[in-house]
Amino acid sequence: MGSLAVATGSTFCPGATRALGIARESLSQGNGRVYSFGALIHNGPEVARLAALGLEVIDPEGGRLPELDGVQVILRAHGIDSRTEEMLRSLGAIIVDTTCPTVKEAQDAVISLRESGCEVLLLGSPSHPEVKAIVGRAGGEVTVIEGVDGLDEWIDGRETMPDRVGVACQTTLRQDFFDSVVDTLRPLVGELEIRDTLCPHVLRRRKEALGLCAGADLMIVVGGGNSSNTANLAGICEKAGVKTYRVESAGEIMPEWVAGASMVGVTGGASTPDWSMSEVIDRLRDLGLDG
Repeated sequence: MGSLAVATGSTFCPGATRALGIARESLSQGNGRVYSFGALIHNGPEVARLAALGLEVIDPEGGRLPELDGVQVILRAHGIDSRTEEMLRSLGAIIVDTTCPTVKEAQDAVISLRESGCEVLLLGSPSHPEVKAIVGRAGGEVTVIEGVDGLDEWIDGRETMPDRVGVACQTTLRQDFFDSVVDTLRPLVGELEIRDTLCPHVLRRRKEALGLCAGADLMIVVGGGNSSNTANLAGICEKAGVKTYRVESAGEIMPEWVAGASMVGVTGGASTPDWSMSEVIDRLRDLGLDG
């Protein structure tokens, strides 16, 4: 019989916990409809639970908006851009801001870099709502760099390097990519301003997952299918050389995954609810794992 090891702190991060608490408080007031502009967090099952409580999600790409005058609209944990927030206020929406404080720090860092005269590079995914929000609050031009190829294209596309470059990042970015960009730019740029806006809670979670990888022959990473930090967490486990499965729910776990495994490690993303982790652990115990 194989053993089971679960990372500590493998459920909601403080930012997600805060956002959910604020949303539930808004819903409990019972003053009519409550909307969130985009999914509150990147976890489908938890968003469905909120929907059952009455939270309606406005699709940011959906075009026509519902009547919002006097209606609570929750700004999701990833934040939104300034123009969209101003538009919602102009429609009479009562804004309830759940933007993660760590994301706000990244927004402020980019604003500071731009206002200091740097050409700003933001490392992250241009399609991620957090990155869109950071860029949309910067008050000026920000270049988003995704991956090594993106950095190479930015460097190769310039005749000369700017005198001053500022670097910040999506809070859930891989640490190794952030470090490699800084190392690449340092000898190329006269003055490089670095703002490490990586989330400390995400970094701690990754460190704990690597600790499990040292003794596991299988890792299961629990989190939303559209969660960037969960995807990166799974990627780190895979890079450590451990067979890794990423799941959103316990029902996805197949018996053959764990057959013959001597130790299975389990961790979860920053937007993974405790009830989801509990269901996964129960499922693994039902499959014969001890722990």
